[in-house]
Amino acid sequence: MMMKRSKTILGLLVLSITACLVISGCMFFPPLENFNDPKADRKLVWSDEFNGTSSAPDTDKWDYDIGTGVNGWGNNEVQTYTDTRTNSFVSNGTLKIKAVKNGSTWTSARLKTQGKYNFKYGYIEARIKLPAGNGVWPAFWMLGNNIGSVGWPKCGEIDVMEYSPKTSRPNQVYATAHYADTKGNHQYTSLGIYTDHTVTSTYHTYGMKWTDTELTWYYDGQIAGKTFRKMADTPWPFSQNFFIILNVAMGGNLGGAIDSNLTEAVMEVDYVRVYQ
Repeated sequence: MMMKRSKTILGLLVLSITACLVISGCMFFPPLENFNDPKADRKLVWSDEFNGTSSAPDTDKWDYDIGTGVNGWGNNEVQTYTDTRTNSFVSNGTLKIKAVKNGSTWTSARLKTQGKYNFKYGYIEARIKLPAGNGVWPAFWMLGNNIGSVGWPKCGEIDVMEYSPKTSRPNQVYATAHYADTKGNHQYTSLGIYTDHTVTSTYHTYGMKWTDTELTWYYDGQIAGKTFRKMADTPWPFSQNFFIILNVAMGGNLGGAIDSNLTEAVMEVDYVRVYQ
């Protein structure tokens, strides 16, 4: 979500719905333990169930990024983030993050747990209904807690889910790990997850299991793919605490051109949960 996209693979395994791993063109059946519930043997340690009927997001759990960032948050995004209830609010048991067009400009919201909650290792999951329309760029992601001291991409970034129907496909979401190589250059490994075309009309779960050597992504409870640390000296910023981010960006490098007829875009989040 921070910036896109030059690429070096740490190591990526991609799992289809029929449960085969694709590795350099060869097909393998993974061991059965790979299909265990990622929440098994873990306890719920943090969550927001968004149970309010009409309220602002819980400020004990969430803070806001405000403004336009540098160069559109590093991605040429067009929206201005606010902390107002126009752009983020809880109602009818879900969090709404709402991008709104105001004449020729857009406002939206970017919520984060930075300074409120961060964690290392475990399983994180959110149940989300995504906004529709060309130019939308909703995301559920995390940044390394040391971003203030080392900057991005050295801090590491884990995108549990990103969606950009204009520049990818309406039935595809992305899962990505960003990091820096030994020279500080941005690298990433990314996975395109093909869905059933209902991500904007119904809720789906997006999850990520995190260990000291692997990141495994889940879609509706099934493994979608994983990235892993190949060697001990491979750059791996994912051995520290990360904080959580939810946002709806508009346009930019991944969002692409915005439909001129679009006036608002809403991401609805039923819950965010962390298990360890």
